[in-house]
Amino acid sequence: MALDKLIGLAMLAVATAVFAYYTAWVFVLPFIDESNVLNSFFLPRDYAIKLPILLLLIGGLGVGSFIGNVLIKNAQKEKLKKSKKTQ
Repeated sequence: MALDKLIGLAMLAVATAVFAYYTAWVFVLPFIDESNVLNSFFLPRDYAIKLPILLLLIGGLGVGSFIGNVLIKNAQKEKLKKSKKTQ
């Protein structure tokens, strides 16, 4: 199996595990008694809102930074082309 397929499979496995964990945490855990041993496997419930918001903010910051970086590099290339034309 090629390395890229192996990495893709690992990423898919991690995403599936995170999805299953979060789904159980948000949709199943509220209906289970707090004295149950399953509660020890999950973070406190307020993190169910805080973590996705934090991840969305970090992801948005990353996308915005990438777009800004691409726009700046394109502007520099255009400026360099214009300066070469005038010479």
